[in-house]
Amino acid sequence: MRVGWIGLGRMGTPMCTNLVRKGFDVTVQNRSQGKVQTMAATGATAGETFAVMATTVDSLHTCLPDAAALDDVMFRPDGILAGARPGLVIVDHSTINPDQARSLAAAAAERGASFIDAPVSGSGVVAERAELTIMAGGEQAAFVAVGPALEAMGSTVRLMGPSGSGSLTKLINGLIMSTTLAVSFEGLALAAKTGVDTQSLVDVIRTASGNSRAWERNAPRVISGEYGHDGAVRLITKDADLAHDVADAAGVTLPVLEAARARWHEALDMGIGEEDISAAVKVLERELGFSLIR
Repeated sequence: MRVGWIGLGRMGTPMCTNLVRKGFDVTVQNRSQGKVQTMAATGATAGETFAVMATTVDSLHTCLPDAAALDDVMFRPDGILAGARPGLVIVDHSTINPDQARSLAAAAAERGASFIDAPVSGSGVVAERAELTIMAGGEQAAFVAVGPALEAMGSTVRLMGPSGSGSLTKLINGLIMSTTLAVSFEGLALAAKTGVDTQSLVDVIRTASGNSRAWERNAPRVISGEYGHDGAVRLITKDADLAHDVADAAGVTLPVLEAARARWHEALDMGIGEEDISAAVKVLERELGFSLIR
């Protein structure tokens, strides 16, 4: 299978690397050409324009930071749709509004191509291990066609329904994660204020009904003050805002999300948008007047 890849960021690089390592014929392109050359050194081929790539591969994957970047690579004069041909499957791994996914699927169909919205869940480390959760939306035939590539990057790969379903699933996942993380910060703060040892709390909750991946990843980072750099505050805020927009359009009120979303925006206002999501505890620490670092 000939695979094209556009976007070699924190998630895109390990995902693309797994495709190369597992024997796929991969052509890559990125805004930063240094990353293209680095990937070429591992066995990939440096691509030309996005339009040319669309004429030479079976599936063309994008992994980009936001909706505007995706629209740019799709619609620019030398973009993907300019070269899209019947049979091409375009697979986007970004987190976007389901309406945008449906619109891009319609634009691809006009050229005889298919579009799959296939956002992912998991950190960069999870991507390196090829253990991502990949939630897809689109036509069954197109999903089956790109199945081998998706399975080379993820341990859970599921078609959730028609176009937009993958994006909807990702936003619901983000809604649950962002609210869980916000209340996890509060649990740690309550423990510290009332004399419960926070390290003991972290260990016990891992075995109790309050456990979650958000807790397992972030609670140790909060009490150590070693926040890491593999999940930016601005990205979780963007995803929470997207979930809000979808809920608003559907006429669904989500008060717990709104409370958590306010916390994420406070973190942005503090100027820590590029810091790891665990560093957002600084908002609560400032409000309460003490540090949770042991």
